[in-house]
Amino acid sequence: MIGDRQVRVRDGAGTGLLLCHMSRPARYGDAGRLVVVVHGALRDAGSYLGHAAAAAALAGSSALIVAPQFLADADAAAGLPEGALYWGVEGWKGGRPALGPTPVSSFAAMDSLLAQLTGPDMLPPGRNLAVVIAGNSAGGQFVNRYAAVGRGPDTLAERGIPVRFIIANPSTYLYFGPDRPVTVPDDGYVNRWRYGFDGPPPYVADGPEQGLRRYLARDVTIVLGAQDSDGAAQLLEVSPPAMAQGANRLERGINYHAHVRGLARAAGLTAGHRLIQLDGVGHAARDVLTAAAIRALMFG
Repeated sequence: MIGDRQVRVRDGAGTGLLLCHMSRPARYGDAGRLVVVVHGALRDAGSYLGHAAAAAALAGSSALIVAPQFLADADAAAGLPEGALYWGVEGWKGGRPALGPTPVSSFAAMDSLLAQLTGPDMLPPGRNLAVVIAGNSAGGQFVNRYAAVGRGPDTLAERGIPVRFIIANPSTYLYFGPDRPVTVPDDGYVNRWRYGFDGPPPYVADGPEQGLRRYLARDVTIVLGAQDSDGAAQLLEVSPPAMAQGANRLERGINYHAHVRGLARAAGLTAGHRLIQLDGVGHAARDVLTAAAIRALMFG
């Protein structure tokens, strides 16, 4: 289902429409909170809005929930509204330029979305605003990379608006150095973008050192379904760069958390990031987003 809302986004490459689903017209209730939830590989933003809305209902929250839709060339072939942006099936996860109608980075699209939804005229009277960006599966891949290189949250921080990142069950992560926990036969590409910093898209202005510092300064939680441990799971990436991170999503998340904490210690930096394992939960987005611990992070 194609998003029923349109947000005009731009970067230096041009302007286009990012399609979205929203829980209501863009205004804030008493919660003073914006939750942006990023869909998985199926680009089913409407389903993700429903999962997050169910979590909000359980939490008793009136937060505004927005589910952007990073459409792909397969969607464009079926017909899209005029001006709607679409990316490569893999490209949107890592900030690549759109394939059409103009080459706007998916990360720049998120920057623009955040800026428009947190403008001064959008703020609830007498209340501060907080922002949460959450993603599961492929959406978790997007949020992980965006937390390291995204510029929009820096602008919000300068305005006193905190941003929390929730990275749930991604297939792969962005590493800040060449070392990997698993040796693979074909390791020549393990550090290529979006697994490392080699050959990044034009949006990415910083290298791994700056990216690490930014990432460590963020409020980040990695969420892993304790049962998301199937090495043959549907949509699990099994390329050499992916397998170098671990055998399955659970193992890769644990390895990555250790990677980031190890780099932080070596650099004398603080890593206050959280790792949450959800007992009895696998890969399903609804189970992840409605879990009590994750509800508290999104809406607390």
